[in-house]
Amino acid sequence: MVTDDQLAITCAPAEQNNRRKVVVKLGAVMHVDRFDVDQQFVRAKWREAVVSKFSLDDDAHEYLEQKLMKVAEAADENDDRTVWQPSVVSLDDIAPQQTDWLWQDYLPAGTITVIDGDPGLGKSQLTIDLAARLSRGDAMPPASAPDGMYSQKGTLILNAEDDPSRTLRPRLDAAGATMKNIHLLRHMDGFSGEQQRPVSLPLDLAVVENVVRHFNIGLCVLDPFVAYLDGKLSMNSDADVRRCLGQVAVMAERTGAAVLLVRHLNKKSGLSAIYRGGGSIGITGAARAVFMVGEDPTDPDSRILACVKCNLAPEPPSLRFHIESVGTTSRVRWGDSCEVSAADMLQGGKSRGAKLNRAKEIIEEILGTGPRGSNEVLQACKMEQIGESTFHKARKALGIQAEKESLSGGWLLTLPSQNGAAF
Repeated sequence: MVTDDQLAITCAPAEQNNRRKVVVKLGAVMHVDRFDVDQQFVRAKWREAVVSKFSLDDDAHEYLEQKLMKVAEAADENDDRTVWQPSVVSLDDIAPQQTDWLWQDYLPAGTITVIDGDPGLGKSQLTIDLAARLSRGDAMPPASAPDGMYSQKGTLILNAEDDPSRTLRPRLDAAGATMKNIHLLRHMDGFSGEQQRPVSLPLDLAVVENVVRHFNIGLCVLDPFVAYLDGKLSMNSDADVRRCLGQVAVMAERTGAAVLLVRHLNKKSGLSAIYRGGGSIGITGAARAVFMVGEDPTDPDSRILACVKCNLAPEPPSLRFHIESVGTTSRVRWGDSCEVSAADMLQGGKSRGAKLNRAKEIIEEILGTGPRGSNEVLQACKMEQIGESTFHKARKALGIQAEKESLSGGWLLTLPSQNGAAF
């Protein structure tokens, strides 16, 4: 009969998957295993392994079973993790706060924003323009001149693809950046100063936070985000991504900095815009705002910044911009707002064209019985998610005539005349 003096069993507390380390010693011989002790079948396999390794009699099974369950129970009772208690706060004790914006309705401060898009369409160039504006304290797009409303803030750039001296600095110069407010984090140095390694998140997040605080950083750009995700974590794993970005979000909240992640699109055509960002959907979930950069379906030389998701404000309008040459480099020139959506860019303008055609149909149908008020026709279009800009383009395409109803009244719309007589 085996006794405690002969054979010692120790057991660690249960891990997240309920497996635990179990060590059996008999003299100088040791057997180590890791399994879920609550599963009877697994316990039986463990007993067989122990009996075989230590050449025990079959009656040792009962002893091993009882001893294992006893030490497992003791391990859980002595687990230091049990001293942790839930912290529950009543929402009555939490004061509501308004969102701070680095760029009103587009770039919230103290949280994560994502910019998606295919390579070469201006995502990085856009971040350079924002950094330059912050460095000068200038207004955000589409404004083009300083308005004195903003204070200068620093930008921390983590860019793994563009050369600092050949690409980043010339673009920043072209954008008119105040260079003392732009900071670049390229890598981590070893103690000797000779060894270097890439920045890795969340491993180096404390270092990044210290830099953000030291240089009064308002914007932290990770371009592209995948280059800075810990190599042991998978970009396509929801759990891995949330493990990283959950900590990044806390850092952003503590410092008040806006964290801007740049991401390429995946190759899965046919999906809605919210699923086209590369990697796990957890990246989109962690962000409070997501935007897409793409080609304007009606003008291949024009770019569009369109909202995909915004949790903190009503969805802002899409904005046009161009990449214009400046000497040997380039910069962003912003245009007006537009109704081109992320879906329109993914579909190459098909969705936008369908809306325009539907607007024409509505206008012709309503005005077919005679003149009607402009607001009435516009509201009919809006009920089918057709914007005011598309409504006016449809009016122009149809040659709709507008006449003032009275000095104080609205406008009456009429179909164009045929054979000299109006409909």
